[in-house]
Amino acid sequence: MRTSTYAAAFAVPALLAFTSIAPEKISFAPKAGTTVTKTFTTVTQMELEDAEVLMGGQPAPIGEAEMAMETTQSVTVSDTYGPMADGQLTKLSRTYDSIGMETQMDMTMGMAQEMAGEGSSPLEGKTVEFDWNEKDGEYEIAFAKGEEGEPEELEGLDIEMDLTGLVPGEDISVGDSYDIDTMALAQILAPGGDLALEMEMDGAAGGGPVPGTDPGQMGDLSAFFDDVLDGDASGKLTEIREADGVRVAVIEIEFDVAATTDLTEMVAENVQNDEELPPGVSMEVDRMEMAMTYEGKGELLWNLDAGHVHSLEIEADMTNEMDMGMTINGEMEISMDMAMAGKIVTTVTAE
Repeated sequence: MRTSTYAAAFAVPALLAFTSIAPEKISFAPKAGTTVTKTFTTVTQMELEDAEVLMGGQPAPIGEAEMAMETTQSVTVSDTYGPMADGQLTKLSRTYDSIGMETQMDMTMGMAQEMAGEGSSPLEGKTVEFDWNEKDGEYEIAFAKGEEGEPEELEGLDIEMDLTGLVPGEDISVGDSYDIDTMALAQILAPGGDLALEMEMDGAAGGGPVPGTDPGQMGDLSAFFDDVLDGDASGKLTEIREADGVRVAVIEIEFDVAATTDLTEMVAENVQNDEELPPGVSMEVDRMEMAMTYEGKGELLWNLDAGHVHSLEIEADMTNEMDMGMTINGEMEISMDMAMAGKIVTTVTAE
């Protein structure tokens, strides 16, 4: 009897250990007709590290430059999934429940300024349909029947708000690591693409610290992801457990990436439409280049039975560097270089 008791004592833990390391398929596979409400919240805190302004090739008298900025962006959507076909979601109905941004900036650059603003989107409250076009290999995007909206509101939208690029899409065991396509990080920083945010700023005469921009645009990171994100990103399955009554895969995410983008065209258009330039003053934007680094880690919980994200928490260090050149009244050349650094925290919940 004692022998059988000892055998059972060893056998049960061994069986549990074997079960815990059995491969699990971690992939995006929601059931047709399922509706999931997801909230993405990103808080960015940045401070100026260095700034140089040249006028006609000579240092401008701006004194000691200081700037601190905090931006909070929150997006909630309710997604109703259509059928899957060969691993491809064929239809999605997305209601933009809420879209908002709040920005606070304190700046000293020649003079002290305090700026605050709120952002909203005409997409809020509207429903958009994403239909997969197999022939073209892309989604056709349109407002749901009965919805009214402008075509330009749809131009920058992206269906990806499910963090599908962060999971392996295949069987892996606890302890296994895998590579993540760095462009999948855009799903964290710019979920849903360009959401047509419109900012209303107080205390920002002529916009933000950079001509042709406002703090809201500086906090909107979607413009960085038209091109390649260089660097590395990886995931590691650390355990399978229960969370909030569902079985989840716990995945550790790590990344270190960089991106550059040319915003000359966007800023030039903003300057052209700027009604707060002094009378008789014209401004031509010669260049506007920005570089970003993004390094951090976090934890992704993936609902194994429902086949979609359960939650995500990411903390990262971020740097932004800007190089801008402009010409005033066709004569005075001005260049501006700025470097900022700070932290960015992103959380995602699904229910």
